[in-house]
Amino acid sequence: MTGLPEISERTLQAAWARALEDRPEAIAHVDGSDEWTFAQSYARIGRLAGGIESLGVGHQHPVALLLDNSVDFVHLWMALGLGGQIEVPISTAYKYQFLTHVLNDSGAQTLVIEDAYVGRLLQVAADLKYLQTVVIHGDPSAADLLRGSYRVLHFSELEEHGVRDPVPGNPAALLAYMYTSGTTGASKGVMCSHAHAYTYASREDDTDPRPRPGDRVLLTLPMFHIGGQWSWVYQALIQQATCVIETGFSVSKFWAIVREQKITVTGLLGSMAELLWQRPAAADDADNPLEIAVMAPMPSDRAGFCKRFQVQASTAYGMSEIGRVMDGPVGSVVGTEAGFRRDCYELRLVDERGTDMPIGQSGELWVRPVEPLTVMSGYLNRPESNAEMMVDGWLHTGDVLRCDETGRYYFVDRVKDALRRRGENVSSFEVESVINQHPAVLESAVVAVRSQLTEDEIRAIIVLREGYEFDPEQLTGFLIERLPYFMVPRYLETASSLPRTPTQKVRKFELRTSELGPDVWDREAAGIRLRSRS
Repeated sequence: MTGLPEISERTLQAAWARALEDRPEAIAHVDGSDEWTFAQSYARIGRLAGGIESLGVGHQHPVALLLDNSVDFVHLWMALGLGGQIEVPISTAYKYQFLTHVLNDSGAQTLVIEDAYVGRLLQVAADLKYLQTVVIHGDPSAADLLRGSYRVLHFSELEEHGVRDPVPGNPAALLAYMYTSGTTGASKGVMCSHAHAYTYASREDDTDPRPRPGDRVLLTLPMFHIGGQWSWVYQALIQQATCVIETGFSVSKFWAIVREQKITVTGLLGSMAELLWQRPAAADDADNPLEIAVMAPMPSDRAGFCKRFQVQASTAYGMSEIGRVMDGPVGSVVGTEAGFRRDCYELRLVDERGTDMPIGQSGELWVRPVEPLTVMSGYLNRPESNAEMMVDGWLHTGDVLRCDETGRYYFVDRVKDALRRRGENVSSFEVESVINQHPAVLESAVVAVRSQLTEDEIRAIIVLREGYEFDPEQLTGFLIERLPYFMVPRYLETASSLPRTPTQKVRKFELRTSELGPDVWDREAAGIRLRSRS
């Protein structure tokens, strides 16, 4: 079968037990100039678990985290996992209805929040149903804004209540609610068990062992995503490698960090790799310690990237619901490859009738786990979505792939009405719902435009109400106030009506394939660029 441990051993507790037995004095985590051995990290995690227990958070109760990358974030989510609580990481771009939805839908009564985001919490406080306790990370004075509305304390106070021993490992226990983009409604909470997370973060066998003990893994992806949290932080723990934590990705600083921190392995979104590739070549590009870059999707010139920076490429394919179901072997990844099937999953490519497609032809990817607990435990509070996603044991991904005669899979397209922007899933439904709140807008349709950075740009086609004129800059300002930065459309245009099917559904395919005309307004050409804290 697989090279993974038995299901009963796929827990955060088991991963820590092995690391403490094998390499207690090795460096586990690096944050700036601070270094933590596995033993030191584990001791602090126990103190944080004691602090969470002192707040009265019960077993398998959710705790929401709105935090930037840091070693504190790492230690806290692990404290929740070892203490038996459920982590609810929230995108740091979320505000207004998006933040409200996650806090209410998850039922979290406790929130740990970065000081910089307290203002967003104040904006939605009146709409929150369950929140009672807020823990401030960062400037303690931010707590003053919340006193009287919540029980408020500072992150440092969590370490003042002694050490809590971990609860017994249970592979079926929930580790996290990971919120992922919806297509016909608000984002859904994916219920992830310990076994699901462990399987995602593990290597299949010893043929592709990187990272391994002695490797230094660079984390620049956000930890509110499985791509940052499980692919790198959790995998580094399981493989007993060192995880170097950065708050985010910087094109200008990336190689300096790699050299200074002696990084050997890292993960890059395709857009990140493209940005590195597009920088002017330097004489010392190849003078770096990086050996392996796991990139998904691959940059446009994978071979050129690898030669210029003297790295080997790997890739992977997965999602919160299904786990990591494919891996690309180091050094042999090609084109739009998603990888080869992992042994712990069965895969099918089917047409719209559910008929299996022959080798070389594209079809929607369906996934079935070989072992229990290795895919999601369902969507939180969404029985109808569960029934739609999983049929007869097969999870319908909504992604179109093809497979060649060697068993190598390639990503082709998406069936679902969703987009991918800077590593974030974007629901066109959610963007349209905010656009339609503008008084000048009668209706809208949001579709993808292929980006030069390997993912999508967002295009909105708008039908105006009678008597209103099109003011793209004013509309963009309206959207910046209400949408996460990665959801704000780049392209805006108007239409007298939207094309529809006989059943009155918008013909998105027709809009996606139509060319950008001369009257399309381009936000970036207008000089309006967005940052993650917009």
